Amino acid sequence: MTCVRDFYSPGAYYNSGVTNLERFVRDECNAGRIKKLDDGLRYFDQLISERPLPSNITFLNAAVNWRKVNHGFCLLGEIIKRGYHPNVFTFGTLIKGLCQQGKIDSAFQVFGKMTQSGIQPNAVTCNILIHGLCTTGKVSLALQLKNKMGKWNCRPTMIDGLCLTGRLQEAVKLFDSMVDRGLEPNEITYTVLIDGYCKNRKLDEAMQLFSKMKQNGVKPTIVPYSTLLRGLYQDGRMKTAQRFLDEMQSFGHRPNEVTYCTMLDGLCKNGKMDEAMKLFESMEGGILANVAMYNVLIHGFCRAGQMEDARKLFHEIPKKGLVPDMVTYTTLMSSLFHNKMLLEANNLIIEMETKGCLPDVRAYNTIIKGFLEGKKTDKASQFFCKMRGRKFVPSDSVVILLINTISADELKKPLVFRQIL
Repeated sequence: MTCVRDFYSPGAYYNSGVTNLERFVRDECNAGRIKKLDDGLRYFDQLISERPLPSNITFLNAAVNWRKVNHGFCLLGEIIKRGYHPNVFTFGTLIKGLCQQGKIDSAFQVFGKMTQSGIQPNAVTCNILIHGLCTTGKVSLALQLKNKMGKWNCRPTMIDGLCLTGRLQEAVKLFDSMVDRGLEPNEITYTVLIDGYCKNRKLDEAMQLFSKMKQNGVKPTIVPYSTLLRGLYQDGRMKTAQRFLDEMQSFGHRPNEVTYCTMLDGLCKNGKMDEAMKLFESMEGGILANVAMYNVLIHGFCRAGQMEDARKLFHEIPKKGLVPDMVTYTTLMSSLFHNKMLLEANNLIIEMETKGCLPDVRAYNTIIKGFLEGKKTDKASQFFCKMRGRKFVPSDSVVILLINTISADELKKPLVFRQIL
């Protein structure tokens, strides 16, 4: 710390308005030479004695750049404790870092905290979060966020918006016209279009665009790699996916939670359950199992008819300090009904509700269908009435099954009849 004091006198400025000290600290952070949180906090203590105060995203940006978002949160805490107020750029930096690490749920929660505290999001923050939600398959949430952007006076990027609404060809034309006009697409734009190609099963075009991105000097982070890997796995191109995974790691990108979940899902969907479990048990780089990974594996075992393995994983979840979510319960429940294990399915429903995990639309549809196919019409009617009581609308297939399965006398009961109508 003495070398900083000797070299830079407090209050000395470059023409940019950033003090010499702040610039020095920023460069040290970005170069990765400040690796310990305590060192970062010591620099922070010295910086806040400056007048005017330094930008409160100096350290947050640096923490994100060297993949220490947890340090960023610690520094944010210090900023708030010392009376300085975070702004949209502070929150945006943390959201960007969480998205880059695949922690999309956490990013969405931070975004919610930001808006609840009265800070209006900008287009950059919204588009980063929309992209993160899309790359992890949370398209409905992405669409909800896109629809809310108007009230914040910001717009989604056009290519994002077109891909979100399934207008891939228009997105490609817009992308080409941008390039023709000399505009240079960034990584987010490339990744959105790669994701669009993957979702439309145009994997060759996706790989060509990925190569073009690298040729044009845009260095891919783990996000476009994970996006392309998911598309390749879903298309059954296992060897090609492995080649891109090897390439990604050769460039120093370690798989994150999203990448591991993508690989697990790909192996499960291609019937390679043993390989999936080996990968799950050998995750590296400090990656801890999360509920999404368990959901993928449980679904894989259920599809493969390996109910005992699915059950074992389900009971392992709380032992790891995790909580099963609605996807976990619905996945296992659906398989129990499919295997005519109605008593166990009913016990699972009771457990789910006891633990405060109330059924959503998909869960109700699964439960009603399961009981109807198992000839338990009273139970089906009971859950159908609960569903309608919560203002959920059943799927057409469930309504048709209900009408075709329940007796005419049962249908004449006023409550059931009104609920169907």
